[in-house]
Amino acid sequence: MSSWIRRDFGGIGLTQSPPGAYLPRLQERYGGHVLLCIDVSASMRGQLLEQAIAGGERFLAEADGAHYKCGLVLWSDAVQQYVPPEAGLDDVISALREAKAWRGTLLSPALRLGIEVLPKYPGDRVICIFSDGALGDRAKARELARKACAMGIRIVVRGLGPTAADSLAELACPGVPDADQQIDDAAGVAAGIASMATGLSARRG
Repeated sequence: MSSWIRRDFGGIGLTQSPPGAYLPRLQERYGGHVLLCIDVSASMRGQLLEQAIAGGERFLAEADGAHYKCGLVLWSDAVQQYVPPEAGLDDVISALREAKAWRGTLLSPALRLGIEVLPKYPGDRVICIFSDGALGDRAKARELARKACAMGIRIVVRGLGPTAADSLAELACPGVPDADQQIDDAAGVAAGIASMATGLSARRG
């Protein structure tokens, strides 16, 4: 289980079968809500987008198995598509598989969306971001990221190559070590997205 997931469910010890009325409340406490934000700008065309889709599917499956409800943000210089966590895993995966790459690279619209929608959800709230290049709105993205972290929304990042990794590293919530923010080459994109935030310490609620 990736370390970004807040808790291990092994110690909950539910003994009632079928589960009782309090199961949803326990799942809210120990699970959470995640927005997977994938860069689909023009530079992602071809193999990179295929790798990102594959890695995103693996990430979503793991998060769902840990009782995290998953939303999707496909972004370039605007939010191309948003699928909310309550839509369900099948709808999120379907939208991911239909992703198309075009236009530029501005992250602030996606971050602004996360700040608007995540506070209404219970449990752990996380924005996971992948990009393959430098941000055209680096200062604005940094400002929005600090706001999100102050609201209790965790941000974890993966960047392809040193330029993207450096831009995104400024957005991760302070004080949380993450040694795996940089993906070295295109062949590692799927694994990098799937691992999303293995350097982030598990949050203790």
